[in-house]
Amino acid sequence: MTYPSREGGAVAPLRHEAVLEAVAAIRTAGVLGRSPRRARLLDYLIDRELSGHGEDIKPHAIAVEVFDRDPRFDPGRDSIVRTEIGRLREALARFYALADPELPVIEIPRGSCRPTLRPGPGESGPPPSPWPRRLAALAGLMMLIAIVPMLWQAHVRQAQERVFAAAARPIEEAPYRVLRVAVLPFRAEGRLEGIEDLAYGFGAEIATDLAAHPWIATSAPRDAARAAETADYLLRGRLMWRRDTLLAQLELISFPGRRTVWTTFQRIGDSADALQETERTVLGQIVRRLGAAHRVRPELMRAPPPRYAESDLPDLSCLMGIHRYLAAPAAPSHAALSSCLGRVVDSHPRYGEAWAALALLRLDEARFGRNLRSGPGAVASAWGDAARATSQALRLAPQGLMTLHAAAILAIEGPGRDTAAFQAHAARLLELYPHHPPSLAMVGLDLAAYEGRWDEGLALVAQALRLEPDAPGRFHLAPALKALMGADDAAALAAVGRLDPAGSPLERLLVALARARLPGAAPAGPPAALALAATATDAPPPPVVAGALFDRAAAEAFVRGQRYTPGLETELLRQIAAADPAPAAALP
Repeated sequence: MTYPSREGGAVAPLRHEAVLEAVAAIRTAGVLGRSPRRARLLDYLIDRELSGHGEDIKPHAIAVEVFDRDPRFDPGRDSIVRTEIGRLREALARFYALADPELPVIEIPRGSCRPTLRPGPGESGPPPSPWPRRLAALAGLMMLIAIVPMLWQAHVRQAQERVFAAAARPIEEAPYRVLRVAVLPFRAEGRLEGIEDLAYGFGAEIATDLAAHPWIATSAPRDAARAAETADYLLRGRLMWRRDTLLAQLELISFPGRRTVWTTFQRIGDSADALQETERTVLGQIVRRLGAAHRVRPELMRAPPPRYAESDLPDLSCLMGIHRYLAAPAAPSHAALSSCLGRVVDSHPRYGEAWAALALLRLDEARFGRNLRSGPGAVASAWGDAARATSQALRLAPQGLMTLHAAAILAIEGPGRDTAAFQAHAARLLELYPHHPPSLAMVGLDLAAYEGRWDEGLALVAQALRLEPDAPGRFHLAPALKALMGADDAAALAAVGRLDPAGSPLERLLVALARARLPGAAPAGPPAALALAATATDAPPPPVVAGALFDRAAAEAFVRGQRYTPGLETELLRQIAAADPAPAAALP
């Protein structure tokens, strides 16, 4: 980034760090007001300008990417961009009236959305200084160049830590009431190919969008009776195919009185766009009903991230299939899902949610070797495909829950580990979906196992377990790992008792290790082989537990391939080495 010199000739560099320092000063000064809108708008404008994409700053892009408006946004009917740009322009004028003259000046010319950046008036300065003063100024400049990025990184890290701490705080301590809404899997009725995936995904996406509101915590109990034990409301529904059209029926029930407070029966039609429009409609009705009943403050009401809608019903059914697959990753539908998602992104390359679903599918292959494609370099190929799909998802659907899940997992578990990127994606995920149990459990596990931040990680997992009455085994992985690192055999066995012995490879390995610590463990094994991917290499993954045998070499390769923190990896390898070579894999 450059600007003309005051003499009108040479062009001097305007450092990004100096502009970011000005942004931090503007935010700290309080001129942006309480609304987070202006701060988000300022961050977006400066990020676009500094990244060399200033020409892309248009009212439509701002409306969609900053204010979460639908891609069909019409600036002639909705004045939010014009209004917020005007307010930001006034806030900047108030700030620079009293600002440090050395700070770069950020202005938004009237009639434009694009900011201009220029040096502060204090940079004109006196005539050139004598050499000693020049050297002192140069030394100060070098120190500033070194310190400002560090200060900015510290500021960002503190903001991320605040997000993690807020997400782990019990909802009873929130500054507003957090409603607990249990969402049962939606039922499918009728003979339409893929309707089971459509119904399951329809309910899953409504639950996700509900969780985007900071005053709503969603859960997925196994039945209404279980929901009544912990939830304030239960949402259930069904998707029906009748006479060549889709119909939807939903019902919202309040507890403890089991009273229906809202219901709808809607004719959808036979298109993907109609189904997604129905989803937005019913979501808005539910949020407005709950918000009015509990007097939710307007600033807590959020619009869900927009979704790409230019697909047909089979494509949408394919995308919705990822929700059922992630609930049961070992399902034989993997090959069909992989194939159809590939076709969807080829046909609709702007479909960000489909790219995110494909990324999660490839990550499942790369991390655990489940349904791994054949051929040399299969694991490396899966990581590469996951990285490419995640990059596309971040570009096209940056606020999507699946996108942020994929980005966080890839950053911390992928071959090119990037801790800073993981923290950024994880913080963004919990900022947008603060009371979403699967997100809390995933971030908590990765903080603990891959960064060694056990207190923070376990606090997030504890929050997930408080919110989800029927938490699956993977929610308990971090507590089980912590227990296995201790010397208390009974505590380790109790901790792994909450895992699914037929679930993920890591769950099955931890169950086997805990059983191996029992004196005189029986040499019985699980009925089927356990395949774990040795992700450190591209060799075909051998079974770790097969029949009654505990395959020590395969287990060691799997643990090394995960690249946990040194302390955790060392302890797991020690326990694998200490386990009896044949009988230690007894499972309950």
